[in-house]
Amino acid sequence: MPKKQPKFHCKSDAQKRAIRKSYAVKAKQKPSPNVEPAVNGKKDFPKKFPFWARLKIYKNRTTLVIDEGPALDKQKKEMVDGYVHREATHTKGHGEPITPNPDKDDPEPMYLKSPSSLPKRFFKPHNKDLDMPEELKQRYEKNNHKEDETNETKEEQ
Repeated sequence: MPKKQPKFHCKSDAQKRAIRKSYAVKAKQKPSPNVEPAVNGKKDFPKKFPFWARLKIYKNRTTLVIDEGPALDKQKKEMVDGYVHREATHTKGHGEPITPNPDKDDPEPMYLKSPSSLPKRFFKPHNKDLDMPEELKQRYEKNNHKEDETNETKEEQ
């Protein structure tokens, strides 16, 4: 049984290049339906601790970032810049309770697990505007000393 021949054959290399160019122009004009457009107003992390963030691992869980510090990157097997954080959970008995609940829409109480550190690449800004209880703010505000030291050295110079 003979193979089916394509309907159109390019006669020259110039013709092939022209066709490729026209397809490239069409691809630039029309965005791909599978790719989401980039967000212009990309949200960054706050400059002062503590702040709420999402963990990219563990199902995008809410976490309270309390300090900066070295963290072990298990892929690279070396110490890298990281955040010290406390993961928020609804499971009673897995940490200290947060009162009032930072998420106004959530009736269940939240609990903070014990601190651990992860590389910065595992964190992304939180998509909800969560309240920061005053008790947590006062407790972890002392971790902003690194930024204050850099400001003092600039003023001295």
